[in-house]
Formats: sequence, C-alpha cells, structure tokens
Amino acid sequence: MSDRSLQEVAAEFIKGGWIVAILGALGATARLMLSPQKHHWIVWAKKITAGGIVGVLTYFALYPIDIDPMYKAVMFSISGALAPEIFEAVTIKFKEKFLK
Repeated sequence: MSDRSLQEVAAEFIKGGWIVAILGALGATARLMLSPQKHHWIVWAKKITAGGIVGVLTYFALYPIDIDPMYKAVMFSISGALAPEIFEAVTIKFKEKFLK
C-alpha cells in the first residue's frame, strides 16, 4: 500500500470509518450481555475496548476489498464479539514465549 493510499484510507476512517470501533464494541457488549457469567465492570471495559480495537483493525484489513457494506458491518461486529478471546490467546502466547 503506497503512502498516498494509506493517507486516503486514514482520511476515510476519520470521515466515517470510526463507526467500526463502535460496531466492534457493540459486538463485544452483546456477547457479554448474553453470557450467563457475571463480570466485574473492569472486565466489561477491557472486553468492550478490545472489541473496538479489533473492529478498527478489521476496518483497515477489509477497506480495499470490494464487498457489500452490510457484509463488512457484520464482519466488524463479529470480530468485535470475538475480540476478547483473540486478545486472551495472543496474551497467553506472548507470556509463554517471552515471560518464562
């Protein structure tokens, strides 16, 4: 990706792409609300933030792909719902590899 196209993607993100962070966070929120487990508020905050971050990463990954926007929105929400497990798996692998 050239610098110009990266600048275009960043401009599009600022213009309206930031909504994907909300979609990812809402996906994580829905998952937490449907879970029978009780969580402390800090766990909710971490998981919802993870959903937003993964939603943004998914935005940049899917930006160049030409598919229906509704499908992209669904992918942002699903990625946000799965974000806590993704972050936990990466954290475990990191600790195993570097913090022995």
